[in-house]
Amino acid sequence: MTLAAVAAGLSVWCAMPSRADRRCRTLFTHRRGDAAFDPVLAVTVLVPLAALVMLGPVMGVLVAVVATPAARHVVGAMESAASRRRAARLSDQLPTALDLMVATLDAGRPPADAFALVAEVTPAPLGDELALVGAQLAVGGDPHAVWAHLAGDPVLGPLGRAFRRAATSGMPVARVVSSVADEMRRERRAARRERSRRVGVRTAAPLGACFLPAFFLVGIVPTIVGVVGGLSLGLG
Repeated sequence: MTLAAVAAGLSVWCAMPSRADRRCRTLFTHRRGDAAFDPVLAVTVLVPLAALVMLGPVMGVLVAVVATPAARHVVGAMESAASRRRAARLSDQLPTALDLMVATLDAGRPPADAFALVAEVTPAPLGDELALVGAQLAVGGDPHAVWAHLAGDPVLGPLGRAFRRAATSGMPVARVVSSVADEMRRERRAARRERSRRVGVRTAAPLGACFLPAFFLVGIVPTIVGVVGGLSLGLG
């Protein structure tokens, strides 16, 4: 009877619709593409379990103590590399998307429509992010909450801050977004120049390691041999 009552209570609770503010909060705080599956956590659980099953309790514990941190490090490094590639892809796509958004805003479309229209012509991953922001605005949520959440994004933060600044200052949104796009292009050019200088510094050492032995063998060794040979002939 108790089990049946608990099951009935859970059924009623699941059938009740969630509150609107809770749904909006979930929409604002969860990004599309966030994985519910945590690879590091899975490795932390599966590696010791596999070691115990395959090697027994004694050897399994010993192997798990060594293998679990190593597996966590490898999976974490792979995940970090994927995150960096995704962030770089977003940064490359963002200035062009901002130009399209400026054109859409200049045409008199509201921000929700601008995000939705630009998302349709922007490939992933940025297109998915812009579509999510457009959906957040379309459901009638507080735009200030949307801009504040977007401003905290490590890549899309300048876009959120631009819309928030335009909303608080009363400046035209298109002008603020256009200035952000120009600033991002300047930062990208500066980053490219910095990477070019680093490449020059990094290639200097390998080139020196290749040319110095050749210079020593071709230029210095024959001179030393000639001097030594002349001294030998003089002494003889």
